[in-house]
Order: sequence, then C-alpha cells, then structure tokens
Amino acid sequence: MLKTKFTKLEKFWVLYDVANSAFTLLVSTIMPIYFNGLASSAGVSETDYLAYWGYAASVSTLLVAIIGPILGTMADMKGYKKPIFIFMLMIGVIGCAALSLPTSWIVFLAI
Repeated sequence: MLKTKFTKLEKFWVLYDVANSAFTLLVSTIMPIYFNGLASSAGVSETDYLAYWGYAASVSTLLVAIIGPILGTMADMKGYKKPIFIFMLMIGVIGCAALSLPTSWIVFLAI
C-alpha cells in the first residue's frame, strides 16, 4: 500500500469538511428536535410548530437568495470580499452562540 502525506492545504480542506459536516448535522437534526421540545413545552401543537419551523426556513432561504447576489456583486465590484466575509462570519458566530440562550420557542425561531 502506497502511503502519501497530505499537503497543508489538503489537511485544511479535511478539517473544513469535518466541521461543515458537523454543522450540517446540527442544523438538520438537532435544532429541529430542540425546537420541537421548546414548542411542545410551551403548549404549541405539533402541526403549528412544524408550520412555524417551515415558515422560518422559507424566510431565511429567501433572505439568502435576495441578499446573496447583491453582496456577492458588491464584493466582486467594489473589492469588499474580506470585510463582507468577516461581517457574515461574525453574524454566523453570534447567531450560533445566541441559539443557546433562548428558553422561548419564538425567540429561538427568530434567532
């Protein structure tokens, strides 16, 4: 068996892929379960909280679809790639950290 070492860049891509897989797992499985628990304990019916979860997912998808091309064009045309990246990164980091705070289902959904 031929053993080859990964380059530094390949190691970084492997670490990125591991982190991205973990985040996708969190968003697609654990967050809906946690939201289910918050909404159920508040007395929201199963059909209602599933609908609210769907509405929130739709709104966030629409926001990304509208804002993404605008910010992408600004980043490419004006040379704001790094500032926009850092700003969006900080929104993501703060948003993920803020998800640990709410005890109300509506606040969790808004975040």
